[in-house]
Amino acid sequence: MSRNIPTGQLIGACIEYALWFGVGAYLAWFRPRRLRQQVESGKISAEQRDASLKKFSPVLGYLVMIAAIAFALSQFF
Repeated sequence: MSRNIPTGQLIGACIEYALWFGVGAYLAWFRPRRLRQQVESGKISAEQRDASLKKFSPVLGYLVMIAAIAFALSQFF
């Protein structure tokens, strides 16, 4: 089925899903690490970190990554 997709559209879709996966990875892994480092350095308090994590939970990052993978696989297969 992927032979019928034009090359430009295939590359564009791969870039789009890679960006969505990157957003999910940032929310799930890198943002909590950055917030923890800010608490350890004294820039923010633990309560501020918890409030920030409630806005965009790391679980949301995992869901975005799973959705990006599912949409990519559904389009190409």
